[in-house]
Amino acid sequence: MYNGRYCVDDSINSQQQVINPLKIQSSKSACGTWSRVTTKWTILIVSTLTLLGCGGGGEGSKSGSGSQTATGVFKDSNVSGLQYTSGAISGITGTDGSFDYEIGKTITFSIGGVTIGSANGDSTITPVDLVPSGRSSNRNVQNIVRFLMMLDSDGNPRNGIQITPAVREIAVTWSQVDFSTSSLSTALVSISSDAATADSGIHILPNAISAQVHIESTLSCTRAGAYIGNYTGGDNGTFGMYVNPKTRMVSGFAYSTDDNERHKLLDNQPIAFTQKATFTSGITASGTVFTGEFTGADRIAGRWTDNITSLAGSFKGSRLGGTTAAKYRFSGTYEGNDFGVVSFDVDENNNITGYIYSIPKNERASLSGTLNNGQMKDVVTANGTAISGILDTSTDQLVASWADSQNADRINATGRGCQLN
Repeated sequence: MYNGRYCVDDSINSQQQVINPLKIQSSKSACGTWSRVTTKWTILIVSTLTLLGCGGGGEGSKSGSGSQTATGVFKDSNVSGLQYTSGAISGITGTDGSFDYEIGKTITFSIGGVTIGSANGDSTITPVDLVPSGRSSNRNVQNIVRFLMMLDSDGNPRNGIQITPAVREIAVTWSQVDFSTSSLSTALVSISSDAATADSGIHILPNAISAQVHIESTLSCTRAGAYIGNYTGGDNGTFGMYVNPKTRMVSGFAYSTDDNERHKLLDNQPIAFTQKATFTSGITASGTVFTGEFTGADRIAGRWTDNITSLAGSFKGSRLGGTTAAKYRFSGTYEGNDFGVVSFDVDENNNITGYIYSIPKNERASLSGTLNNGQMKDVVTANGTAISGILDTSTDQLVASWADSQNADRINATGRGCQLN
């Protein structure tokens, strides 16, 4: 039985460099542990997520005290026109749902006299984060989602939720809403009428089932992507995991640099729609279990246990890529003579940016190009590798290939994507 630990600092996302697994130093890092029973081993991962996305700068007036700040995005789809306060900062969420917050402080969201809720500042916040132990099936969460969907100016929250200035103006007269009520439609009679009068929009309160489906779709997409990390201990190596936005399953590979062995991570149970969204990747018969959670919007951390030997440890990892300007995000895995994970972001102008991460080489290559009718065009990595393939925004399919630098073989990647904004 071998055991170990792996780590990755999330600064690799900002610096675009691979971190030495023995030099983990930031609190914004992710680590985990692994164990194997034989040289042919299978990893089991059970992780908890609060996988969240990123945002741009918010609109409206802001005031600050000079404290360290960061930018996030409020997602129930993107919600614009929502008021917020974090420490000495205040403002209105931008067209992309973006807001600024003081690092280490909570942020409170409201509309006029109605406080929606508060959460720790982070790069993505959803209604699930505003309710203690929030989950998509919780009445308070569903009622917050219903309230925001009702305020949308065009009645189509799939293209984003826009709260107009006219609604914000009249909202100052509203009293606090009890989001735990079982009779939300009664509680919002006058508010719905006020909103319709203010901007002549369509302000119909959806039912709880529609709200749950809506927030679950949002959570599935924001938690999807590729994640990479390192492990150290009795063995050393790297890993890459891919979260499927449709099935919410997690799969990927781990690689032992000590033993020069590849170990496949198999999906098992889908991610739960909670603040700490547990998932399982692997085969339980091995007796090895990885448990964890997202320590930030794009970072995972947790502990592993071996049910046979009672050994234990910890692990960390972080998102591969992820730009705030992304409208669509595609990710997946590839294998052949090389193996790893890929991430492609597509902005509203069909510009593609992303990364290929080789797990055994512990190397990433940035890429850029354009998307033309679903086809990758002039997509090239920083080291000159040309990538061809499909990023189909209608079917959410990812199919890509490129030449192996070691021989004439092609390397093929497959995965899925979703619309973020």
